[in-house]
Amino acid sequence: MKAILEAARRGLPILALAGLIQSLPAAADLPIETLGSEPVVKAKTRIYIPDIAIMHIADGKLHVVDGETGAYQGVIGTGFTGQTKVSHDGKQIFIATGYYSRGQRGERTDIVEVWNADTLRFEYEIPISEKRAMALNYKWLLTQSSDSRWLIVQNATPATSVQVIDLPQKRTVSEITMPGCWAIYPVPSQPNRFGALCGDGTMQMVTLAEDGSAASRTISEPLFDPDADALFIQGEPTGDIYHFVSFTGNVVSIDLSGETAKAAGKWSLVSTAERKKGWRPGGYQPLALHVDSGRMYVAMHPGGAEGSHKNPAKEVWVYDVATKKRVAKVHGHGATAIATSTDGKLLYAIDAEKAALVITQLGKKPKVRGTFQVGEFPSQLEVR
Repeated sequence: MKAILEAARRGLPILALAGLIQSLPAAADLPIETLGSEPVVKAKTRIYIPDIAIMHIADGKLHVVDGETGAYQGVIGTGFTGQTKVSHDGKQIFIATGYYSRGQRGERTDIVEVWNADTLRFEYEIPISEKRAMALNYKWLLTQSSDSRWLIVQNATPATSVQVIDLPQKRTVSEITMPGCWAIYPVPSQPNRFGALCGDGTMQMVTLAEDGSAASRTISEPLFDPDADALFIQGEPTGDIYHFVSFTGNVVSIDLSGETAKAAGKWSLVSTAERKKGWRPGGYQPLALHVDSGRMYVAMHPGGAEGSHKNPAKEVWVYDVATKKRVAKVHGHGATAIATSTDGKLLYAIDAEKAALVITQLGKKPKVRGTFQVGEFPSQLEVR
């Protein structure tokens, strides 16, 4: 190559340069490069954090973070108020969302997008009705049945209903009216059945037929008082029993194992003295339940009153579910959403003011592993 450059500098004819080039080693002598691809997300534990991007709401995001180190793994666009759900096997991400052909105007298209959870690549989409709920991210507004067949989407026009998607067929198969009822709680032992909380304090149960339509439904007796002590919409199951926390600081458990939902217990998170000081749950995802250890975590704030149910946590209180006793307190970090790692050794919290993920190592002396800024308005946590 040096000879060719020197010849060019000396102004040798083009034919002479060509001769020198022909004398170079053949391209076959050089190693052959091969192109490939590998997963974008390699984290063993993954935290999926929806971000509604409230200041430019048509541009929502789903952030993926390493649950051990807090390292940022990647992001997927979720459109206008997209609801997200990771499949039970952790291989796919479902996003119920919508778009306008001209950004903020034009033809509207509502779909469920299916993405690969390792590569963060789009796989396919399923058309859905424009009735889908355009709401802040909440866990039970998009739900997969325990056998992975059905994907159920919350609707609101504001009349409430749900859309049922047959995932093997990749199509929407039915719409089921759910007047006055909200959120979708699948029954783990019965894949064709789900419940929904209703505004009068009852719970409606729906059993799906083989074609995805409503084969039957029941409405329970009142299970809570929506005026005096409303429930947060988030519920966490142990088996077929879902546990909810109330605005004033009670745990309300509801059994979904039968055709009709039934009360399965109620107990207080706070003592009489703590209740007088106004200690209450608060946030958008105030409850975390680690089933294997039997530990329940609740985001709590003092001075609570009517309307304080979205207040960030001053402390996270830890309970033994079997004894219904508090066993520890952890710094709240201004959390509006909490979750635990799958092994129960880490507590994750969304600091709403800082738009940050706080990872705390649990134990006799809890220790913060780190604080990591994530997005603009993170509101929920899903751990896989």
